[in-house]
Amino acid sequence: MKNLYYKKARFRLYKADCLKFLKKIPENSVDMIFGDPPYFLSSGTFTCQNGKMVSVKKGDWDLSNGTKKNFKLNYANNF
Repeated sequence: MKNLYYKKARFRLYKADCLKFLKKIPENSVDMIFGDPPYFLSSGTFTCQNGKMVSVKKGDWDLSNGTKKNFKLNYANNF
């Protein structure tokens, strides 16, 4: 299956959009799902870490789209 990230005996780790990926797998074939949704913690600015200036931007996927759009995204993905 596409998006296979890591494989070991009786274990598979996939990196994918879970809402799209779940539609492709057979029912009752999953023991656990680990999700890492966007928490909108990236601000595109910088912080000080160990005396050095470092970016807090994790990626465009983690940038806020504003409170209303963030709420709509989270609400739409809530089962």
